[in-house]
Amino acid sequence: MKMSRITISIVICFATILTQAEAQGLNIELNGGLQGTRYQLQNGQSKLLPGGSLNLTYSFRLGNSWDLLSGITGGVYRTQATLQDGVVFTSVQVDDIGSAFLYSVKTAGYQETQRFFAAGIPLLLQYHTTGAGVQWYFDGGGKVFAPFNSSIQVSAKQLTLSGYYPDYNIEVTNLPQHGFGTINGWKTTATGKLRPTVALSAATGVSFGLSPGTRLYAGLYVDYGLTNIKEKTDSMPLVTYSPTGITGVQAGSVLNRPNGGQVSLLSLGLQLRLSFGSASARPKAAARRNAKKEPAQPLDSAASVDLYEVIERSVVFGLPDETTLPEIQKEHLDEVADLLKQYPRVRISLTGHICNSETKAENKKVGSARARVVARYLQSKGVSSGRIDINPNVVSDEFKPDDPPSNYRNRRVVIAVE
Repeated sequence: MKMSRITISIVICFATILTQAEAQGLNIELNGGLQGTRYQLQNGQSKLLPGGSLNLTYSFRLGNSWDLLSGITGGVYRTQATLQDGVVFTSVQVDDIGSAFLYSVKTAGYQETQRFFAAGIPLLLQYHTTGAGVQWYFDGGGKVFAPFNSSIQVSAKQLTLSGYYPDYNIEVTNLPQHGFGTINGWKTTATGKLRPTVALSAATGVSFGLSPGTRLYAGLYVDYGLTNIKEKTDSMPLVTYSPTGITGVQAGSVLNRPNGGQVSLLSLGLQLRLSFGSASARPKAAARRNAKKEPAQPLDSAASVDLYEVIERSVVFGLPDETTLPEIQKEHLDEVADLLKQYPRVRISLTGHICNSETKAENKKVGSARARVVARYLQSKGVSSGRIDINPNVVSDEFKPDDPPSNYRNRRVVIAVE
């Protein structure tokens, strides 16, 4: 019941944010490290084993530095549990003729490898720095996990099984046909019952711009379970009693021992994420603004469409391979800088274009250089670099053989309000 309330609260909170968010892009994420469960094991120890998960999420833009991430995750989680040699585990059992006795199991080299798969829904708030280059990011929020396909591989170098009958004050230690004796090299499988759980989740690292609209994220992640992932099945013995012989004994698992504590999900390791389409939402937003003939929301006050027309006027470089800012364009950029300082919440992106001709095509690096020189000029006029994204255009604009004078306009930098 408690877990259900937590889940509902998280969903309502993020759903409220989601209704105010703007769709941004698709993320493919690979997490790898130690993934399993954490719990206290009496007379033994447990440790996380290597695992991994694949996540598909979509980002929703909340602001210049804030995004909401949600989608679906799927991963494998593994834990190893070992017991100290010589420890005796006891339980009350009944034999095939109805007599009660104290069943004792002594182990040597006992080991369990517990594994399960889990699907999850993340709800994460992401903060990131701005700019076209390297950015720092931090994700924080929660995930809801639904585990399934749980399996346990169990082995022991030796099991010693015995029974004490208090009514007769005798202990049976060597009667293998009735389930008492010694087993060497024992191996078997077991299953565990798991239930959905909620975890806190965090990640941090840096991202790199690969191309317009595509970024690579690299960092560290951790998922910390808040609720008990194990069903309440604490009544099974470590090893079951088999009245038909010792070869029929099965594993009950350390997770199902009486008085077992809370078992919580835990995973941590390295994270790689490829984000697509972070720039694709901008033209759509601009199209909606143009259709409505109204300014973008980041402006501090109402402004006319003419303001966007001024800012988004292209900066044209007249000569092939020219990367020095033409004097004739500085007056326009001075006006852009004044507007950006007047409206400090407005961000822009600069896309450097290249062209071809009948005899020569410009190098794709020329477009980046043109965008950078425009950015440097705006910065020299007091515009923060954090408000400017640079997106090189690596494909030359179409050459028009029927109108050669117009081709010089292809050598330009396009300014777009984000």
